Amino acid sequence: MKGLCARFVKAPVLFLLFSMVFSLSLTRLPFYVSARDEASSAIGDADNALRHAFEAILEAERAGANVSGLIARLNEAGLFLAEAEIELRGGNSSGAVSEAHTCFVMTESIIEEASSIKASALAERRESLWQTMLFSLTGSTSFIVLLLIVWILLKVRYFEKLSKMKPEVASDVEA
Repeated sequence: MKGLCARFVKAPVLFLLFSMVFSLSLTRLPFYVSARDEASSAIGDADNALRHAFEAILEAERAGANVSGLIARLNEAGLFLAEAEIELRGGNSSGAVSEAHTCFVMTESIIEEASSIKASALAERRESLWQTMLFSLTGSTSFIVLLLIVWILLKVRYFEKLSKMKPEVASDVEA
């Protein structure tokens, strides 16, 4: 009977021990999932910010701005995002959040600078357009005035020559 009693006592103790270990693993799981979700959320935010930065740079380039420095910084921000994804896959959620935050901060500054240089490029383009219009108007007006002066001078000389001429009588005309 001793063996039977030990067996009945051993089974509930093992079940109790197994359920305690299982419940402890379940209590740690939500923290792991929430940290992983936080890292995934941070990476998603950084990815969206990176896309918005790319679009801002593209708009600045279309406006005629020099965006080579911004593209280099965007590439650097992309490297931080890649590092964040690598950290997340490696299980380092805090490192992933840190790298994603760095990427997010960089892309925000890139977006601000891109909009700033876009505005300055548009202002330069507008100023260049006004200068071109002013020079064209001035040049065409000067050309027309010069043509009028030359025409008036030629007209005056022609009439002076015409008035100095003496009429000739034709000799072969019958009277």
